[in-house]
Amino acid sequence: MDLRYASFNNVTGHDMYCGIQRAFIHKDGLPKLKRALSIIAKELPGYSLVIFDAARPMYAQAVLKSSVAGTPYSSFVSSGKTGGLHNYGLALDLGLADSAGVMVDMGADFDSFERCAGIVGEADALQTGRLTQTQIDNRNLLRNIMKRAGWVMLPSEWWHFNAFTRAYTKENYPLFPI
Repeated sequence: MDLRYASFNNVTGHDMYCGIQRAFIHKDGLPKLKRALSIIAKELPGYSLVIFDAARPMYAQAVLKSSVAGTPYSSFVSSGKTGGLHNYGLALDLGLADSAGVMVDMGADFDSFERCAGIVGEADALQTGRLTQTQIDNRNLLRNIMKRAGWVMLPSEWWHFNAFTRAYTKENYPLFPI
């Protein structure tokens, strides 16, 4: 784990989790996470998922939203009042580490607001040299694993995966009680 919101190494510059190094996921997301880990074990022996964030308390969502208020990035962060899928415990922010424990290069850091952080900006970033084909291939490797395990990717963030669609989650689940 590399829980960024339990450190100062995140877009807010604050330790929003008071250093707590525990990640939570809703029990309905766990089978999909186990499936992803099984795919990795079979196809990429020694590789592992690195969890940047999982279930997120509403107070942390509010801090995150306030950190981008009034900026062009405000629309990238879910409301601190109604929450996003992290607040239901049904979203994971993930990276991939190789068999030596080194993070696989995705070309943009977790929580980057750059257009190239998502699939929509990858082609342009490849043409301008901002991303390499290897970095895009690495992202596609992670996306493919997570999709095959039943996760839904967020097109604007290479690291974000939802257990279910936003509509399905909001209709069928309460906010995560933390």
